[in-house]
Amino acid sequence: MIGPVEGIDHVILGTGDLEAARAAWARLGFTISPRGRHKGWGTGNYCIMLEKDYLELLGMVDPAGFDNGLAAMLAKQGDGLLGFALATQDADAAAAWLASRGRPHERKDLGRLLELPEGTVELKFALAMPKDAWPGGIRPFVTGHLMRDAVWRPEWTAHANTACAIQSLTCVVDDPLSLVDAYERVFGLGTAVPTDDTLAVRWGRGAGLVLFAKPADFTFLHPAVGPDEPVRAGLAGMTLLVRSLDACASALKAGGVDFDRDRTAALHLPPEEAGGVALSFVEA
Repeated sequence: MIGPVEGIDHVILGTGDLEAARAAWARLGFTISPRGRHKGWGTGNYCIMLEKDYLELLGMVDPAGFDNGLAAMLAKQGDGLLGFALATQDADAAAAWLASRGRPHERKDLGRLLELPEGTVELKFALAMPKDAWPGGIRPFVTGHLMRDAVWRPEWTAHANTACAIQSLTCVVDDPLSLVDAYERVFGLGTAVPTDDTLAVRWGRGAGLVLFAKPADFTFLHPAVGPDEPVRAGLAGMTLLVRSLDACASALKAGGVDFDRDRTAALHLPPEEAGGVALSFVEA
């Protein structure tokens, strides 16, 4: 089924201390772009730009402003994965398309004030915000970049750990296979693929998967979390693609980061090393 949703655009990593999060993710070998703040909202951010998608470190800069669910997440579970956004070239078309498939969204416009050395620049986005949670309890929204070239600067996409793309997010739910029909009704047959008790969902035409997994299966996807360790419900893990696992391992060692390496040479970090996220790196 062809539609205007083009996969994962970016992942939102919520934090109670934005500056500490910036330092922590820089320690993992990431280049951090300058700070921004959302116009008319209470949130500010730092971004980690990859080749076609990115990671957003989100924190509060004005406690009285709109926080997109950040305070509730921090109160319940602490720092970690707050959510993600889906990519589109046309937010109006995406909102209409999703509504026709039973997923109503509300169109909004957003400005992000990016604090550059030469002065603050306002970046503009067209959003489609979900009116209800998606199956599995997540709330991804749709975003269209109206000034894409101002965001994807080459110097911001070069990382010591060679990270280049988001491969997948891991969402912990009790019954992954019960979600198949709901997602295929939106994105079409074959977009929700079960493997044993885990479900992989592809969001439209683009890259990036969400893996829905039972708590007991989380350790198989993110082995730095042991089978007897507690796993947070909802979005809990992320896997990134890198150009070189050896270069990634060197960058992590340089930062004094604790990680495991499995038989495939993939690298795995426990949540305490990555802002509450079980983080894995695999080679592109």
